[in-house]
Amino acid sequence: LLCINLAALMQTIVIKSAVLTAFAAIVVAALVFAAQPVYQGVRAGKADAGYLDSQKCLACHSDHFASWRQTHHSRMTQEARPETVQGDFTSDNSFEYLGVKAKMERRGDKFTMTLNFADGRRQVYAIDRTVGSRRIEQYVSRQGDQYVRLPLAYDLTNRRWMSLNGSFFYPDGDNYFQHQAKWDQNCVFCHNVKAQPHMEQNGQKFSTEVAELGIACGACHGAAAAHAERASSPLTRELWRMTDAEKQIVNPSKLAAERSMMICGHCHGQRIPQPMERIQEILTKGDPFNAGDDLAKFYRPVTRETKIGEFSFAARFWQNGSPRLTAYEYQGILRSACFQKADHSNRINCLSCHSMHEGDIKGQIKPENRTDKACLGCHQQFAQPAQLAAHTGHKAESAGSRCYDCHMPRVVYGVMAFHRSHDITVPDAGLTAAKLVPNACNQCHLDKSVNWAIAESKRLWPRRFANAQPSSDGIFNQPEGLRALFAGDALTRAMAAEALGTMKPDANWAAPFLIEAFNDNYPIVRFFAANSLMLTGQKLSKPDYLATETVRLSAVEQWWARYPQARQQVFSLAAGLRVRRINVDVEVGE
Repeated sequence: LLCINLAALMQTIVIKSAVLTAFAAIVVAALVFAAQPVYQGVRAGKADAGYLDSQKCLACHSDHFASWRQTHHSRMTQEARPETVQGDFTSDNSFEYLGVKAKMERRGDKFTMTLNFADGRRQVYAIDRTVGSRRIEQYVSRQGDQYVRLPLAYDLTNRRWMSLNGSFFYPDGDNYFQHQAKWDQNCVFCHNVKAQPHMEQNGQKFSTEVAELGIACGACHGAAAAHAERASSPLTRELWRMTDAEKQIVNPSKLAAERSMMICGHCHGQRIPQPMERIQEILTKGDPFNAGDDLAKFYRPVTRETKIGEFSFAARFWQNGSPRLTAYEYQGILRSACFQKADHSNRINCLSCHSMHEGDIKGQIKPENRTDKACLGCHQQFAQPAQLAAHTGHKAESAGSRCYDCHMPRVVYGVMAFHRSHDITVPDAGLTAAKLVPNACNQCHLDKSVNWAIAESKRLWPRRFANAQPSSDGIFNQPEGLRALFAGDALTRAMAAEALGTMKPDANWAAPFLIEAFNDNYPIVRFFAANSLMLTGQKLSKPDYLATETVRLSAVEQWWARYPQARQQVFSLAAGLRVRRINVDVEVGE
């Protein structure tokens, strides 16, 4: 009987212990569940429903957060604070242009831009936000019911104040506010996450919201609420580590090439709504695109043929349809044979070269992808020096054998610099003669003519260029660097001025032509001419491309004093080429 009672007692204890353990587990689970943050439902009903601030990603993704924080993407748009503003608001903080005297000042933690006009008027702008952190820093001010991009910016490379008139392809004029713009209906869409302008009164009032200022986690990974809520469970995180279970977040590297590129193309591919009537929805409710979506359902990339009413986008492209401005990289790669002709499982895409969390923050490219290695993954037949030299007709170690220099030349303008084309092509000097499209050969051989490049192409690659013929137009017998510098449109002239400095031909040959180019009536051309003059080795002051004409002429005289014998010959040649110039003003839409 005693044994039976002891057994019953032990059974009771075991049962009670099990019940207590289960109850404790339930209580602990309930407490853990209650402690879990609730993210789903955030911003419900809004365009950015489910989007989280990047700080919410830090707890689990500290390495990716840190690498993103180093990029210029993360600092694209910021609230103006002492730790974010890079412009000089305390010492070299005055700038006079077109008779308007500007003074940029810091008062405590606040920043202002004061414009003093010749007629005595005075306008003070509070600077609320900055846009850009690499080449130029632009300033945004809240004016009534909208944000306005102000007409002056800070050149971070040359450490000086500038007018935005000096960064666009327009001639000298008297409109001080020519490039002042409404931030809410323009800049906001690509420089932030999930813009929602909430436009009212036909564009006179905005109540703009964004998921996050700058280009942050949500721009590439989409709404993260469901992912973050599930990730708050240790069990879920362990399951994700051990399996390929769905994580409810977009990972661009795991998407098909087309979809992955669309994430970048959403901003790096200037676009119009599809259909156009959707513009009202976008300006009121907000941008409908999310990472991972089919971009074509909402937008259509603009091309040379695109028009909106009477406005044409043609000037933003070379005559063969290749982009000549940044923010059109998507259009460029879509045109490329590397994308069009490749197997769908091995198509080139943005992540073939770029990495959002690795490499140099200037371009977000790993060091090895700045070499031929990026191309040799597919084109292994040119991996050995002998085969490479046979392919290029140049020494294997020379610039003429670098894949990028031949197939992605620097013929695209963006933010005071020229960049590589993303339209991966075969150099064709004949296109220059036929359609004024720059060719990679003459980007290096600036002192040689287009007809020379056509003849050399035929000699080096007889099969491809068997039918190539020189142009009968005598202008293409001139050195291409000079033809482009004086006879091209403003973008072509600026590109030539930059190349004459960075490609480093004989400085004594190039300098007199750059001095003459500094007389150009387009400020942006003078900007590149001045930069290249400073690379010639002369110990002279850099001429100010935004100074008054009188000041500029005085600076030019100082430079001509170093090359007196060349002056008349250069002037005559430039005058003859300028007769052929056709000016095409270009609105740089970034």
